[in-house]
Amino acid sequence: MQNRRNFIRTVSLGTGLLVAGKSFAAIDSIDQAISTNPTAVPPLRLKKGDTIALMAPAGAIFNEDTVTKATAALTAMGFRVKVGETATAKSGYLAGDDQFRANEFMRFMTDKEVSGIVALRGGWGCARLLPYLDLTLLPGNEKVISGFSDITTLLLALYAKLGMVSFHGPVGNSTWEGATTENFLSVVQDAEVPFVMSNPEVKTVHAGYAKGILIGGNLSIICSLIGTGFLPDFTGSILFLEETEEEPYRVDRLLTQLSLCGILDKVVGVVFGTCAKCEAEEPEKSFTLDEVLDFHFKSRNYPVIKGFSIGHIKDKFTLPVGVLAELNTEKGSLTLLESAVK
Repeated sequence: MQNRRNFIRTVSLGTGLLVAGKSFAAIDSIDQAISTNPTAVPPLRLKKGDTIALMAPAGAIFNEDTVTKATAALTAMGFRVKVGETATAKSGYLAGDDQFRANEFMRFMTDKEVSGIVALRGGWGCARLLPYLDLTLLPGNEKVISGFSDITTLLLALYAKLGMVSFHGPVGNSTWEGATTENFLSVVQDAEVPFVMSNPEVKTVHAGYAKGILIGGNLSIICSLIGTGFLPDFTGSILFLEETEEEPYRVDRLLTQLSLCGILDKVVGVVFGTCAKCEAEEPEKSFTLDEVLDFHFKSRNYPVIKGFSIGHIKDKFTLPVGVLAELNTEKGSLTLLESAVK
């Protein structure tokens, strides 16, 4: 994690940058963040010629084009591809039964020829794998693991239990082109540091500046893991959240749960993504999503932005779980301060 470069690379999803307010909360939290989070264990960086495994740890793949397109995209980047049996297995809405999916995940994690794992999709099912994973076999077998949505379960569990850095990024059925691919390779292959991410849709909910360990993922999944022992300590972290197809009242309920269990009191900053299809069915009887976010974050004493390009959208950033980052609302940016790979 000490690999640092003396230049700044900026990736912007779009043209332009929204400048936030100028009042900043004074937050000195990084010492606390480092002392209360496990020591980050990064995987080896990807390089051309490495093998990436495609598998479905959660939902079944019902569109065969998903595997074909993902294989073509990764091959075009210069990687070899190994497709798992879960890519074609089906058990209801799952890609095979729990033991089957867990076995394949463990097999790819311990396969010395495999350098990375890209989940083909999210859906639901990763939490069902947790009882079947032998985590004692994984130290020394760190891989670049990429996915979002339900894959959040695996990303957070591996960090909580092993300190393993993984990546909230594209899945197999993502649109692998343009900014998404460029950003993915910059983080997992080129390891550029410091690495600035910004996009014009970002708006400030509460102005400020903070440094902390980057932890997060899908909002519903994070809430579903509360009390399971598979969530990391959020103290001193910059929490990033993404969601889709949840009405404002449901987002309100989920954020209330994070607040009631103390997570929102522990973090030093929040990055909320673009919540796709999160409008109310009956707007006249509902708060807007912006009003819900204002309610939960406007009075916080740490920086909060919304509209960041992560999650269920076409062009997305790849955010590593478990590395030091900087949130600056005046610049509308999230900056990785250390390499997520070695």
